[in-house]
Amino acid sequence: MSLRGRVIALVALMLVVSVSVYVAISWNGARRHLAAELGAARTGGLQTVRSAFEDLPRSDHPQRDLRQLVATFDGNRHVSAAILDRSGQVRIASLAAMPRQPAPAWFRALLRPDLNLVAIDVPDGSGDVLKLRPEPASDIAALWSATLSAAGVFAIAAVLGLVLIYWVIGRALAPLDDLSRALAAIGPSGYRERVREEGPPELHSLQHGFNAMAERLAEIDERNRALEGQLLTIQDEERAEIARDLHDEIGPHLFAVALDAEMIGRSVNRGETQSVQDQVHSIQGAVSHMQRQVRELIARLRPTRAAELGLEAAIGDLVTFWQARQPETQFLSHLQGADAYVPERLRDVIYRVVQESVANALRHAETTQLSIAVAKTGKGLAVTVANLGAPKPRSGEIPGLGLASMRERVHATGGTLSIDRASGGWTVTARFGPEAEQMVA
Repeated sequence: MSLRGRVIALVALMLVVSVSVYVAISWNGARRHLAAELGAARTGGLQTVRSAFEDLPRSDHPQRDLRQLVATFDGNRHVSAAILDRSGQVRIASLAAMPRQPAPAWFRALLRPDLNLVAIDVPDGSGDVLKLRPEPASDIAALWSATLSAAGVFAIAAVLGLVLIYWVIGRALAPLDDLSRALAAIGPSGYRERVREEGPPELHSLQHGFNAMAERLAEIDERNRALEGQLLTIQDEERAEIARDLHDEIGPHLFAVALDAEMIGRSVNRGETQSVQDQVHSIQGAVSHMQRQVRELIARLRPTRAAELGLEAAIGDLVTFWQARQPETQFLSHLQGADAYVPERLRDVIYRVVQESVANALRHAETTQLSIAVAKTGKGLAVTVANLGAPKPRSGEIPGLGLASMRERVHATGGTLSIDRASGGWTVTARFGPEAEQMVA
């Protein structure tokens, strides 16, 4: 059952219970009031009969006086009178006032008071008896009519009230329908869906929270799309660099091996075996060089395991890799036993920051000195990569992809990334607070 239906059902149940209690109390009070009124009417009638019976023995026409006495009760709404002979046959009876539309039998039985009739012997020696009977039919019919009128008014008021409640609840819950529709459409719409902040104040915070969530998701989605593009660009750059390495390092040596093999073939055909040994040594040297190059390429392609190898070892391998290619650059490492205090889940993030910073420095500057430092601070950890060297002239490539990648990694752990640019180089600093370990856990 819907929330609106449940509220309507609950209100209807409360109305039924309230009305039932009210009717029970009202009918009980009406029954007592009717009993008191009929009792008073019976007492008044009894006094009238006794006064008449005091004068009856001195009357010249006792039967006429009896008929007049009984006739005084004609039209009485509360008491009827009748004279019965010794055999119980009614000789004279009054005409009680009866309602045009009597109440149902169950209603009469519910409200009829427990009042007995009164019998008085007629003092004329005939043995006749005058009986006074309470007659509640008219009062009960009046109560029944009033009950029907009240029930009609209550039914109309209840229906109007329930319709009004249904309408008010529908208006109050309309923002929830809008919110439900927005929740279903937020993904397909690219997180551009918003809801109007209207309706009851209790829903404003929910609507505001949804709009804030949608804005945040839209920002995250936009950043993810930018990162996807950056990753594709970085992958293309890495592939191009690997292709250059294969072409520059492996290609010439393969060509040299092919030439040496051809020379060996010619020497064997001519029977000159003395030069074959030198050519074999040349091939072996070229193959050894290519093997080293292939291992280095594999190491670059393989995901870094800084958490497993240790941060110091991973950074040491990185320095060795670049030192072999940039022998004119001086590399300085100040790690200060980083593996002892750097959380395991931060090591890979720190390594990626160092890796990207070193690559950017060597790619975009005439680097003469690179300093890598990881140290504890009063509020956490600080990673610094300082480059000394004038920047190279800018090419047509898109800048900032590596920097954006570093920022995303650092911000994901609750850290901050800053770049201090100077005339003779620049310094990249990543800071991680004490909460960073819990955020990456």
